[in-house]
Amino acid sequence: MRPSRKNEIIAAAIQELARHGVNGSTVRRIAAAAGVTEGAIYRHFTSKEELCNEAYSQIVAEMAEQKKVILESGDPVEEKLRNWVRVTYEYFDLYPEAFSYVLLTTHGFTPALQEIATRQGRLLMRLMEQVVAVGDKPDRSAQVAWSYFTGIMLNIPRSINESILQGPAVPYVDDVMVAVGGIFGLPKSTEVEEGR
Repeated sequence: MRPSRKNEIIAAAIQELARHGVNGSTVRRIAAAAGVTEGAIYRHFTSKEELCNEAYSQIVAEMAEQKKVILESGDPVEEKLRNWVRVTYEYFDLYPEAFSYVLLTTHGFTPALQEIATRQGRLLMRLMEQVVAVGDKPDRSAQVAWSYFTGIMLNIPRSINESILQGPAVPYVDDVMVAVGGIFGLPKSTEVEEGR
């Protein structure tokens, strides 16, 4: 079944936004990438801002749902972290432009995007509170833990985008977990296990 014209426009917008950022992307470029006229875009969206908001919302909502399931699972914290990294990298490998647009591009959030933008961040902050509680660094704040974790995790996709590392990202999960385990003082079960 052919995707709807609106979804084709959103997909083209994601590609353009990932390549050129919000300010560098134009309705004309998005229309050309989607193979439609600018008028067709305005039949579905009132403005470039609304299109960008819709693209961002769809991407974040999909990732946030998967990560909410991880957070609410009964798995040990170490396994939740591993699954969080794995899902993040699977998403990057499947949708590199969308991932780059959402997580590697600086955004000037409008009030409409603020709640959407912080949804995944709030889930991650709850996970970081759990990590701090089980690690051997209990005096570390969840905010600092969040900063360390996202820095380590997002540097793999960023390095793949910059051709420093070869993709796909998923094979780096175990290496990332070794680094994360060391930084947070997590039990050794976080480190790479044979056959994982």
